[in-house]
Amino acid sequence: MNGHKVTERTVRLSGGEIQTPPAERETAAESPKTLHSPITKSDDRSAPGRGLKGRIWDWAAMTSPLGERAPAIRRIREYAQHGPWTARQDGPVRFLGVAFCWTVTIPAVIALRVAEWPFLRPSRFIFTAITVKCLSELPFVEAFVDTVIKPGVERALWLFL
Repeated sequence: MNGHKVTERTVRLSGGEIQTPPAERETAAESPKTLHSPITKSDDRSAPGRGLKGRIWDWAAMTSPLGERAPAIRRIREYAQHGPWTARQDGPVRFLGVAFCWTVTIPAVIALRVAEWPFLRPSRFIFTAITVKCLSELPFVEAFVDTVIKPGVERALWLFL
């Protein structure tokens, strides 16, 4: 031994817990332009020194639907209103982007998320399939499909194809 006397005063007693420093709490950033999300992906790709090719690539690049969570509707709206996709926070370009967000993006995202809902769990899929089958047996549902749905689908196919 090195002649060092171990006493109660020199040894720090522990209750058996592992002493770790307190972790820093993650908090949301102040604005959407600094948040790392599938929509904003703020990293060095949007640096001002990038050339035209780099900016076009950044604009056209898609996020991975397999590795990233879909943003909430609130985040999509915030990005349209305050995100760095245009340099100004007001003006006609921002107005058109926000208008597009409210009239096209948000309704489409909501419709697609409602459409994906049954496919997320087997029990939901079975419940939806049984409900659709039961409803299709009702006479007024068949008349509705024949008079509204089929003509609408035919017109849409004629228009888009």
